[in-house]
Amino acid sequence: MRTCTLFSYATPLAGTALGLKAPLRARADNATTSSNTTCATGVHMIVARASVEKPGQGTIGGVVTLVQQAVPGSDSEAVDYPATLTDYLNSEAAGVAAMQILIQDYATRCPNSKIALLGYSQGAQVVGDVMCGTSETAFNMTSPLDIGLAKNIVAVIQMGDPSFTVGQPQNVGNATKGGIFKRQDLAACALSASITKSYCDATDKYCDSGNSSAVHAAYVKEYGTEAATFIESKVNGSATVITSSAGDGTRGLLVKVLLNSAFVFCVYQMI
Repeated sequence: MRTCTLFSYATPLAGTALGLKAPLRARADNATTSSNTTCATGVHMIVARASVEKPGQGTIGGVVTLVQQAVPGSDSEAVDYPATLTDYLNSEAAGVAAMQILIQDYATRCPNSKIALLGYSQGAQVVGDVMCGTSETAFNMTSPLDIGLAKNIVAVIQMGDPSFTVGQPQNVGNATKGGIFKRQDLAACALSASITKSYCDATDKYCDSGNSSAVHAAYVKEYGTEAATFIESKVNGSATVITSSAGDGTRGLLVKVLLNSAFVFCVYQMI
């Protein structure tokens, strides 16, 4: 069993030892949603909250509200996962599994609807692992989202991602060090870079391995309007078709972002 020691967050939780125990059950079926029968005519947003935030959309819900105001016919639902620090590795893995279920269920029910995914911190890592596959040290490896589901995704928003890696085209902010759980395999992420914004500023305690919890908590305030505008532009604009075949380092991921298909991934978690 591999273990690692987690940082202490700005929340009332101090540094906690994270052991990789039996997997936590994903509970996507209980996620909050604006509707479970209708399909969004604007964009459907799937939201992963930050660590230790109450169940629901959390702080990143502020971006959801802005998008709903700007794009008529939009709705949202929250990923129901532990979002805990005391068993972070299993919590994050449960978030990945739960988000995948929500994506699959919604894409099956509403194949022509555009989707937005939002998350903060641990939630941002969840989104990244769904889109890119899990490759961070000490985390169980997972594959990128299947092409049949990824084809509807038009925007990905990550804020304060602990797996943030510097030098990527989707990055926004002035971070220079990278996250505490740096992503090791970036090939699949490159395929969705044009539809992704990942926000991280210097000294952020978790996405830039710094010492500031205040910076980590400020992304919706600093970039919320920008992120919502980016989502709106991807929902209303033409998406770029991107493809990859097996054997090129993407573990077989084939992603196509098609015109008039939208899936917005917003990850913003306040660890």
